[in-house]
Amino acid sequence: MRKKEKLYEIPDLSQYKTDYVGDSSNVINIVRGQEYPEGYSYDSIEIQSETEPYGLTVFLKDEPSAVKLEDELQVNADMTFDLIGNLGKIDYKTADSKEIIASYER
Repeated sequence: MRKKEKLYEIPDLSQYKTDYVGDSSNVINIVRGQEYPEGYSYDSIEIQSETEPYGLTVFLKDEPSAVKLEDELQVNADMTFDLIGNLGKIDYKTADSKEIIASYER
């Protein structure tokens, strides 16, 4: 019996690729254009570009039924690291409670 896996459609966000996490318009387009695990959707971002490692917090709206699955956000983190050259750390938090869903470092 094979394990059922959700297949994500990987959007082509290469037009927004940037060397700098401080390039907010491209960073917003990168994270807003991604699909998220079931029960989550993009809300907003917060950029940490004062000191290295430069960071990004992605706030996600979560439905009451959303399951906190860190593994599923790995795809999103990998895509974001690939598209933002100097990004060193990314956190995913719930938009309402600011609770950490998952955290990744390059």
